[in-house]
Amino acid sequence: MPARRADSRAALSRTLDANLCKRCQGNPPDITVRGELLCKECFFRYVSTKVVKRMESFRVRNSQPGAERTLLLPISLGSCSLSLLHCLNSQLVRQNERTGRPGFKLHVLHVSDTESTAHLDKVKALFPDHVYSVIPLSDVSQLHYVTSIFSDQDRPTDLSGLLESLKSATSRTDISQILLRKLIVHFAQSHGCEAILWGDSTTRLAERTLAETAKGRGSSLPWIMTDGRSFQGITFYYPMRDLLTKETLSYLSLLQPPLIDLVVKDEVKPAVSTKNATIDDLMRQYFRGIERDFPSIVANVVRTASKLDSSLLDHAEAHCELCDMPLDGQSPENSRICYGCIRTLP
Repeated sequence: MPARRADSRAALSRTLDANLCKRCQGNPPDITVRGELLCKECFFRYVSTKVVKRMESFRVRNSQPGAERTLLLPISLGSCSLSLLHCLNSQLVRQNERTGRPGFKLHVLHVSDTESTAHLDKVKALFPDHVYSVIPLSDVSQLHYVTSIFSDQDRPTDLSGLLESLKSATSRTDISQILLRKLIVHFAQSHGCEAILWGDSTTRLAERTLAETAKGRGSSLPWIMTDGRSFQGITFYYPMRDLLTKETLSYLSLLQPPLIDLVVKDEVKPAVSTKNATIDDLMRQYFRGIERDFPSIVANVVRTASKLDSSLLDHAEAHCELCDMPLDGQSPENSRICYGCIRTLP
C-alpha cells in the first residue's frame, strides 16, 4: 500500500503544471505560501478558511434571529487585525446572502494614544456595517482596580506618570500591554460583548510565548495561547492563529483595492543596541526573520505551547491583581502580584 500511494503522488506531481497555481491549476501563481505557488483566488480562500474554521461557534444556526451575539474586535491598525476585520466582514456578507441574517455582530474597538483617526476613518468607510469605538489608553487610569494596585506600590496612578516611573523599556512596554488588555476586557464586559476576537497571528503568538517566558510568566501560556475562557472571565478567540504575519501583509496587498496602505504598526525596526531594546522587540525581530525562511519553526513554537495544561484555571482561588494570572505557586506567600509582575515592578 505505501508503494501504491507513493506511485499515485508521483503520477499526480507529473500531471501538475508548475507554471500554474498548485491548487486550482487554472491561473498563474501570484504568491508562494509555505512552499506552494498559489493564485490570488486560492490564496484568499486559504486565508479565509483558516479564519472561518476558528469561528464555528458563530455560524448562523447557532444564533437567534434578531439577537445575534456581539463580539469585540480590537484593532491596532496592524496587518493582522485589519486582515481579520476584512475576513470577518466577508463572512458576515456571505451569511447574509445565504440565510438573510448574520451569525454574530461586530463591535470594533481602537485604543489610541493620539487624536489622529485618519486611518480608522478609512476603515469605517470600507466596512460601515459595524459599530466602532475609539478610546484613549489613558482611560485605564480610571479603572479602580488598576489605581488601587499602583497606589499600594507608592507609584503615580496616572498612566504617563506610572510609565515614567519605571526604570527599563521592557517594564514600560510590559505594563502598557497588560493595561491595554485590561482596558479592552473592561470595555467588552461593560458593553455586553460575549467574547473578544484577538488578531494575534502565529508569528505574534510565537513572539509572545518567548517574551512572556523571559518575563517570568511562562505558566500563563496555556490561557493566552488558546481559545476559551480567560483569566478575566470573558472568552478569548484567536481566529488568526494559523496564519503568519507575512501572510497577512500579502493578503492586504493583493486585495482589490489594496488595504496595505492602512497598516500603521507592522514595521519592525532593528534596535540600535540590545541594551535599549525590550524583550518584546527582540522577540519580534527574531520571529519576523525566522518566518521568512522557516515558517514551520514559528508554527511549532505555537503548537507546543498550546499543548500545555490549562486546568489550573478551574481551581485557582487567587489571581494576580495586575496581569490576572493564577497565583497558585507563582508568587511569594501572601502576595497579590505574581512573580512576573514583581519583576516588572521592583
